[in-house]
Amino acid sequence: MKKLTGSSALIALLLSTTAVCAEVTAEEVWQGIAGYYTDLGQTVSTGSQEMQGDTFVITDAVFKNEVPEGGFQASVAEIRLKELGDGRVEMTMSEEVPVTVTTKPETGEAVDMAMNVTHSGFAMIVSGSADDTVYDYTAPEMGFSMDGVKVDDAEVPLKLNATLSGNSGSYRMTSADGRKVTSDLAAEKLDFAVTAKDPEGKGTFSASGSLTGLSGTSDVTIPAGVDMTNMHDALQAGVAMDGNFAYTGGGYVMDFADENDNMHAQSTGGGGTLHFAMSADGMSYGGTGKDAKIAVQVSSFPLPIDLSMAESAFNFAMPVAKSDEAQPFGLLVKFVGLEVSEGLWGMFDPAAQLPRDPATLIVDLSGAAKLLVNILDPKEADAMGAQPPGELNALDINELKLSAVGAELTGNGALTFDNTAGIPKPLGAVDLQLNGANALIDKLVAMGFVPEDQAMGARMMMGLFAVPTGEDALSSKIEFKEDGGVYANGQRVQ
Repeated sequence: MKKLTGSSALIALLLSTTAVCAEVTAEEVWQGIAGYYTDLGQTVSTGSQEMQGDTFVITDAVFKNEVPEGGFQASVAEIRLKELGDGRVEMTMSEEVPVTVTTKPETGEAVDMAMNVTHSGFAMIVSGSADDTVYDYTAPEMGFSMDGVKVDDAEVPLKLNATLSGNSGSYRMTSADGRKVTSDLAAEKLDFAVTAKDPEGKGTFSASGSLTGLSGTSDVTIPAGVDMTNMHDALQAGVAMDGNFAYTGGGYVMDFADENDNMHAQSTGGGGTLHFAMSADGMSYGGTGKDAKIAVQVSSFPLPIDLSMAESAFNFAMPVAKSDEAQPFGLLVKFVGLEVSEGLWGMFDPAAQLPRDPATLIVDLSGAAKLLVNILDPKEADAMGAQPPGELNALDINELKLSAVGAELTGNGALTFDNTAGIPKPLGAVDLQLNGANALIDKLVAMGFVPEDQAMGARMMMGLFAVPTGEDALSSKIEFKEDGGVYANGQRVQ
């Protein structure tokens, strides 16, 4: 999918660059395209360039980027730029665009991939002015395919096909001072299928599925004169991007088999979202999902495995550049309403002694940290192993929640860290509440899962760190003080 995104972006940028030159001649439009990719550090070559009536025709256009760690190349057999005579330009291009991607890391495996990006019925009309242009497109179908991968020159049997149907979108590009591109796109459905075999013939894998009701928006800012081949320098110069994407539902089927086992899985889900942002202030990535269900059958396991989850979410945010001041970060992991089938419950709790309540896990953290290296600078990133990449200055536990089998742990707190002594010294407090723990221990003892002496030890530890606040309810305040001590409910424990 990463390669599909990059290849599709090539087509989109070809179109958007055309939009910039919408009120000029078709030949000047092509010069804008070639100049844009040259500014990005790529080489652009063509077989021929010729004006045919009102249409400028480019053949055998090759967009190529090479770096020591690998490269990228896309070839377009024909691009046609037609002047409509009313200040608009229509662009069409070959329905198949071969793309090759190679990676040659200093350590690890070299990978070569050959792919095709395709479209049918694509239509795009550009309007507006040279420095503020809007273009709209529709495409009944856009596709991506890959047949085989080479790893260290050895063939790996892998086939991948993905098709987007019912595509439409709108882009707006302004270029008076650098480039700013905003987009709004939609697709009715994404279908995909992938098959793979172990090169030694010992295993097979296949998966197929779809997503429906796709939509997305994006916003990209590129100041004039920025070198996009160095992402660290580009971000510090003002490059910024963000995107938000959503889908209304989907599902997949997956099969795996080897000499010893085979597995079949089937999953469905409701809507979900994804978001991404990157700028000099940092980067973030996250998503949400709802109403997920999965059924798994493994030949070596006696029962089917059925799981469902009402809601899930994740988010990760962090700084990207070193600074003398601490910068914010965040982490969210959320699973709500996790349930398993009665068959699985019956394997270890046939008498139904444990509550079957849906389980929930929420970890919501934020804080501040100081990066000691520029993680997107290749030279500095290579040296990260020789020193810690940063230091932690503050940590807030916004929400902590774990509930399952009748017990629930919740908490929150705030800590700061003194890094002057080399080892971070925490200062602050964390408040915790635990409900239903004793009842759960009693049931685990009765079921034979926990020996009585271990249960007694667990109760003693809870008595040391917590105080009763109600029937089978405990609370604990863990404090980290200036004297270096750790206190539980006012009593020093370390």
